[in-house]
Amino acid sequence: MNGVAAASVPNRRRRKTVKDLLFASKTAPEISSHGKCFACELLLADVSPEQRAEFDTMVHDYDFDHASVLYRATTPVAAVYFIQKGAVKLVQTAPDGDQRVIRVLRIGDVAGIESIFSPDYEHTAFALGDVSVCGIPVTCFRKFAAGSGRTQMWLLQKSLMALKEAESWLSQLVCSSTPARMRMARLMLRLRVDEGDFIHRLAIKEMGAIIGLAPETVCRIISDFSRQGIVAKDDSGSVFSQRYFRGNIQALEKISQG
Repeated sequence: MNGVAAASVPNRRRRKTVKDLLFASKTAPEISSHGKCFACELLLADVSPEQRAEFDTMVHDYDFDHASVLYRATTPVAAVYFIQKGAVKLVQTAPDGDQRVIRVLRIGDVAGIESIFSPDYEHTAFALGDVSVCGIPVTCFRKFAAGSGRTQMWLLQKSLMALKEAESWLSQLVCSSTPARMRMARLMLRLRVDEGDFIHRLAIKEMGAIIGLAPETVCRIISDFSRQGIVAKDDSGSVFSQRYFRGNIQALEKISQG
């Protein structure tokens, strides 16, 4: 794909060739252009037209297929990613090689924010379903944030929100004193796609690791939910069925509250 000068296309990012990508992913993301991005507008709130033009040459949009890697843990921080569509799961790898999903990010969240002032990423980020992101090089983000008190305040708020969400995962999902069905319902609600009734379908082992249950227990609860009409699962093997459940959100909310 040929480059297009950002200045000649208002409110759109220039396209890049795949070899120019910042992402260290085995599955190269598709390039897409978009209009205004909330995150970009925030960063550009206090800058000059010249700085805005410079910013537009550095920031790009990408579309990732399901299960693609946005970035890997322990690799140098290249960019932060503002999620515009889909969801991203953050995976932490233990010293023995065991992997665990520690959080799921949604639209409006920022992947990589924990590592914004670190040399390396702390987690590996995988796309859940089809994902669109706005990728801002970390050097660019730091530069523009350094000169904007408004952006610094926003970064602090986002960091606090990420910390609160991490604490919530521990208290709401992992607590062994909470009944297993309640923990499963809470997890499914957190995996909900936007405001609809679709639920991201993680591997049984991943779900068990998140809420501290054996895979056999996870299978039993999901089967119970299915028989009771709380969750519909399609085991046909289609791509769609492998990615999503459909849930009775009202019923899940009732179970999650005990």
